[in-house]
Amino acid sequence: MLDLSVADNLKTEWVTPIQNMNPQYHKEVMSSPYTIPGVSDGGAHIKFTTPGTYSTDMLAWLVRDTGSLSLEEAHFRLAALPAWAAQFKDRGTLREGMAADIIIYELEKLRVLPMEVLEDLPAGEWRRVQRAEGYRWIIVNGQPIFEDGKCTGATPGRLLRHGRA
Repeated sequence: MLDLSVADNLKTEWVTPIQNMNPQYHKEVMSSPYTIPGVSDGGAHIKFTTPGTYSTDMLAWLVRDTGSLSLEEAHFRLAALPAWAAQFKDRGTLREGMAADIIIYELEKLRVLPMEVLEDLPAGEWRRVQRAEGYRWIIVNGQPIFEDGKCTGATPGRLLRHGRA
């Protein structure tokens, strides 16, 4: 591997799957009441990996394709449990009087698209991006920010800290 990389002036890329592909292992991990799915490095490794696909993978693979997780359990772990863990008492579930950002999708159409390289960062730098299909609307603070996969340009979100807006 090293010889091939050096012969290609270190432009060769070696790619392996990031996730474990055995749904039984994931089901076992998700059976813990303390497991919150997610991967984030705040974008620190945007040249090497795109771990932000975990929510689409979870819905498409573990819920739809393998039945390892119920849709209700997936939504609980993707929204309510993280809100609870971060001490946001007015978020994470769709209930009257609570703040809610809403994602509307077609489960049968959800899929992660192939990785792309975009050269859109300052100073001509590049990053890896992995988009998804099947999301109809993403609504934040009552305003659509994505409609059928297209960004609307709206930015109604705000920073939340210490369990408060």
